[in-house]
Amino acid sequence: MAKRLDTKLFSTGAEFLVMSRLLLANIQTHKTYVNFEGYDLVCVNPKKNLSAKIQVKSKNFLNDSSFYLNSDDKNRSDFYVFAQTNSIKKVNKENKLIFEVEPKLYVLDLKTVNKYKKIDGNGDPWISVSRKSIPNIDNHLNNWSSIKTFLKLPIFEVQ
Repeated sequence: MAKRLDTKLFSTGAEFLVMSRLLLANIQTHKTYVNFEGYDLVCVNPKKNLSAKIQVKSKNFLNDSSFYLNSDDKNRSDFYVFAQTNSIKKVNKENKLIFEVEPKLYVLDLKTVNKYKKIDGNGDPWISVSRKSIPNIDNHLNNWSSIKTFLKLPIFEVQ
């Protein structure tokens, strides 16, 4: 049996990538490090005492668009960010790191995730972030303004 690929570094990298994009969108963001099942990042608007819990899900093989979701018994996030890191490609049955394809980050609120999620044969929830599964998926690419709206932050102003 083939050894399972250890993706812990990729997952952590995806969380920091999403965090950096949120910070660059002028959204105050903090990483949760341990014991916060159900979300990885917390975005805040301290002036209005609002917060948004963000769950980052990453897939690392080139163009892999299927993501398993948290079970309903975990803390619910307000948003999912699905990170297609496009970091690995199979070449002659071997995994190779690639650097020429930029990651894609899809931002979906919980309501949208629930609308498009599916259940596999084992009863586990999953979603495909593809045009076939979500017709307007391109509208969610780097859609940081949806989090800003949720937090009642100005979209284009720098605070």
